[in-house]
Amino acid sequence: MVAITSDGWAFVPDGADVHLIPPDTHDEDLPVRSEVVTGYQPQIDPDIQMLGGRGGPVNPHSRRPVVNWKPGEHLDLGDLIGARVKRGAPDLDRWRLEAIGRDGDYRAWFFETQEAARAALDLLERRVVRAPKDEDGDPRPPGPEDFDEARRLDEETERALDESEE
Repeated sequence: MVAITSDGWAFVPDGADVHLIPPDTHDEDLPVRSEVVTGYQPQIDPDIQMLGGRGGPVNPHSRRPVVNWKPGEHLDLGDLIGARVKRGAPDLDRWRLEAIGRDGDYRAWFFETQEAARAALDLLERRVVRAPKDEDGDPRPPGPEDFDEARRLDEETERALDESEE
């Protein structure tokens, strides 16, 4: 099963991990390799430096396509220490999948249906989420207060960044 967020991101099993695929993977999403940075002069397309304009970016050393590059985000085992589904905010999102990263960072994805949010949660819990261990070596999943604190810190950081841009 593939779970799709409200803005079109897909949670897809990828081997033992989870791949988040963006809604639109046009060429503008491909990474750009600068000639100055890589020392490689692209032979085909100077704007996106793609071999023949297809596939993925070109390895500047071998001048061959990078075959394992995928657009989006890849989540590996242990990237998240906890995840939960909760009702979203009125007039903003219907269902929210919240997660805490291994460094305590807050993550959230928004879904139109509870079923889609739960499908994404199930996928993450089976393949990505690993709770930290307590002093006895037993898993200690984050509680509601941990999610609230991670979200508070995330919102505080966003406000500080917004203020610094003004």
